[in-house]
Amino acid sequence: MRTIKKLVSAKEFTLFIVMVAIFILFSAINKNFIAIDNVRNIFNSAFVVGTIAVGMSCLLIAGQLDLSAANTGMMAGVLIALMMAKGIPWVPALLVILVFGAVTGLVNAYLVNVLNFTAFISTLGISTVYGGLALVFTNAQNVSIANKQFWQLGSINVFGVFPLPFFIMVILLIAYGVILYVSRFGRRIYMVGGNPNAARLAGVNPKKVTTILFVNNSVISVIVGSLLAARMHMGSPLALADSDLDAITAAVLGGVSFTGGSGNMAGVFLGIMLLTGFQNGLIVVGLDSYYRVVAKGALLIAALALDFYRERSRQKSMLSAKA
Repeated sequence: MRTIKKLVSAKEFTLFIVMVAIFILFSAINKNFIAIDNVRNIFNSAFVVGTIAVGMSCLLIAGQLDLSAANTGMMAGVLIALMMAKGIPWVPALLVILVFGAVTGLVNAYLVNVLNFTAFISTLGISTVYGGLALVFTNAQNVSIANKQFWQLGSINVFGVFPLPFFIMVILLIAYGVILYVSRFGRRIYMVGGNPNAARLAGVNPKKVTTILFVNNSVISVIVGSLLAARMHMGSPLALADSDLDAITAAVLGGVSFTGGSGNMAGVFLGIMLLTGFQNGLIVVGLDSYYRVVAKGALLIAALALDFYRERSRQKSMLSAKA
């Protein structure tokens, strides 16, 4: 009985109930919402937001964020398309893109950890630079990809239902969930986000931890951008718009604290499915695109408000425990 009460009171259980209720509501309004083709659309959307949310959640738990993730991924898609257009095979091109992602993460970490810039400003600056460079490199035009082998990375369905990119997202969620839950490095991430000074006194180097996480997030972002380019058969300078903000929304909805120190990948997965299901449902029921933008903004505000009250409740619990 105690286990059942603990499960029911868990924030993940509440989020699961909300997600199910939203899915039932949209299904009742329009049965096409649960059609197999639309379910695949939800999975494809979930991959983009969700995979970025994996790396972003780790950064948020450590008390940092990366607003360059979306444009880093977009730049990766553009660069890999340009390289293949020059005749470079997709495998070497992908390896170059992974290096590009790692370098971007190192630059972000240098700006934050060495020059002491705030992550919000520095990563936003990198994002703006990449957005401009992508337009310059492509002359604001999409770059077609003719390599059919590369296309397969974005179009294969696992078990006939799950797109390969979505399957990769789930694997990453499980892997990083295990890292956060059982590994020494995972515990250090929580320590750095919860109290960096205490972590430092305990022998943890917060700058080293966040450097690894910035690199990790940028590498994940370029993987997303490359797989999206494979699915679209082109590199687009307008791809992944606002995906980093969506990833933050999904993570915070899933229980990751915006101020660091708490969260888990099970909650992040539910936040991803809730956000992408909600956005897809608004399209299926025919809501005007302008109102969808309003609804998306309202959901972000709701997520931040929820995080505020969760954090305040957590601080009260800690004070009560000390008393």
